[in-house]
Amino acid sequence: MAALLTLRALSKNCSVSSRFGALRLNGLYRAPAALSVATTQRTCQAVVPYQAKHFSVSPVTKGAPEIEQAGHDHVLHWTAERILSVILMGAIPVAAVWPTPSAEYFLALTMTVHSHWGIEAIVVDYVRPSIFGKVIPKLAVGAVYALSFFTLGGLCYFIYTDVGIINAVKLLWKL
Repeated sequence: MAALLTLRALSKNCSVSSRFGALRLNGLYRAPAALSVATTQRTCQAVVPYQAKHFSVSPVTKGAPEIEQAGHDHVLHWTAERILSVILMGAIPVAAVWPTPSAEYFLALTMTVHSHWGIEAIVVDYVRPSIFGKVIPKLAVGAVYALSFFTLGGLCYFIYTDVGIINAVKLLWKL
């Protein structure tokens, strides 16, 4: 409350608040030549944000050199991730309504690939060669592939030998 009263008194004494309207130019702030206003034995100075720099949101046509040399097509991968997410949104209700083995195998495959891509992105982002060297990132990505392989194998085994994913969720939901 005291800070609010101080700011109001400062703006009344310095008459700076009326000058802020002149600062706004096309959504950006510009610093005027003089913002100091002398009052009775007191100089008040307004603090103005820095001028915003122009930036563009046009699509990038070239990636980083190390990515281009590796031959990765990240746009295609991103598109595949989005398509898989949409497919997964349909696969879950279909498997819940008709819990057949083929629907559950498809659900296991799509869930495993979806989680694999997410975990792989996290590992690639955070276990970088510039921090950990060349060997540890490769081992980490290999561990992600092994985890995904065993996850898919475990889900398929569970579908084949036990009640299946959907029926297991229904049984857990009844608890």
